[in-house]
Amino acid sequence: MKNDYLIIRAVYASVITAIIILLAKIVAWYVTDSPTILATLADSFLDIAASLINFVAAKYALQPPDNEHRFGHGKAEDLAVFTQSTFFGLSGIFIIVISIKRLIYPIHTLRSDFGIMVMIFAMFATSLLLIYQTYTYKKTSSSIVKADRLHYGVDLLTNLAVIASLYLSEKFNSKIIDPIFAMFIALYLLYGAWSLISKAFDNLLDREFTEEKKKILHDIILSDKNVKGYHALKTRYAGRKSFIQFHLELDGSMSLNESHEIADKIESQIIDKFKDIEVIIHQDPERLNDQRQSYKA
Repeated sequence: MKNDYLIIRAVYASVITAIIILLAKIVAWYVTDSPTILATLADSFLDIAASLINFVAAKYALQPPDNEHRFGHGKAEDLAVFTQSTFFGLSGIFIIVISIKRLIYPIHTLRSDFGIMVMIFAMFATSLLLIYQTYTYKKTSSSIVKADRLHYGVDLLTNLAVIASLYLSEKFNSKIIDPIFAMFIALYLLYGAWSLISKAFDNLLDREFTEEKKKILHDIILSDKNVKGYHALKTRYAGRKSFIQFHLELDGSMSLNESHEIADKIESQIIDKFKDIEVIIHQDPERLNDQRQSYKA
């Protein structure tokens, strides 16, 4: 499929870009001994690890359903996002510890001009990657590409912060500006990691749709005048794909063909609204005394 090809291409681009930026930052850190460059260097190591994890996960997640995985392999995306987000969080904690040490035992940053040039190059390479990832995400809605795009977006901001830190440290001959900037970068990294890991965790535990999305579903299901109600609604996510199933209550005297046509119509409306989704509808005769949670027309 075209979308699958785009996702794999985006992951390849991510790995190649991360390696190039990592090599440039290693040189910059060796020359400058800057804690903010160390912070982005640690993040670049994680970028490579995350991109490799994403590559393996994408290959697996894009496999079609089989006899052992009837719902597909989409949760591999969530597992990849969960893993890389954990790495991001540990990286942020490491950078905070290093920054505190540099505040207690401050030293001057060396060759700030060289460090600034390297960070400008890193920003340029990252910007090109983000443009391609944004295009890919719009076409595929892949959670792997979304997670990758988020942390490279953070990289763009952190690279800008490093440039500001190096410039101000040089301008004011300060020993503490650089580690302070590094701590803010680390805190932002922790925030980004938490937002990603919480969503992946919800998907892995089959968290339901939001009430807003369920309200949209409710309106679609009851839009057909032949529908008497519905019950046993269940929703969940697996990577970029979502799943919906429910029992549709119809007039018991209706023929099987008629009930099937109504269910197909509702299914088509749901797919049009939610796109990459799998819908399972079971047709039931209307039950006035059903003990399960039921919604009536």
